[in-house]
Amino acid sequence: MICPRCGVRKARRRCPALGLDICPQCCGVEREERIACPLECAHLREARQYEKFLPVTAAESPYPEVEVTEAFLGRHQTQLILLTNALFVAAATGEYADAAVRTALVEVIAGRPEHPVAVAFAGRLGEVLGGLTPEARERFWSGEAVKKLQVFLLRLAVGRDNGRSRGRAFVAFLADHFERTMGGR
Repeated sequence: MICPRCGVRKARRRCPALGLDICPQCCGVEREERIACPLECAHLREARQYEKFLPVTAAESPYPEVEVTEAFLGRHQTQLILLTNALFVAAATGEYADAAVRTALVEVIAGRPEHPVAVAFAGRLGEVLGGLTPEARERFWSGEAVKKLQVFLLRLAVGRDNGRSRGRAFVAFLADHFERTMGGR
């Protein structure tokens, strides 16, 4: 059978996004560009192992004036896990690409969530905080710490950018993290 995308090569891969068999070359070229690949796609998962991310210098990183040290991350590990999982739940409300998640993080950090992911993330964070006593919230979640952790997540998102227009490498990272820390979706 000939690939319906290029009309030249043999269709050897099942594309779950298209519901068609396509050739490996079209899969590689169109993956996360013209094809919105689901995170569960075996070919996408395999390609992630060889993915090259766009380098970002310290000066180019978002909010370079905000210092986030390893010691800080160690002290706030539980909060980081909760924030990361809340971000994944928000991003999983739709098939959002990494660019949308980065936009949402910028909006949340700025205190102006408008993007659907930003609104869902802020809402999920509110649910998490609402479940804490005022004393625990004060001790556990300072505004400065939350902002630093959000900046850290934004830096991770920027660092995992694969340059594809429909790239979801950061969302896949969040999904893997959620799976490891929460035991599933």
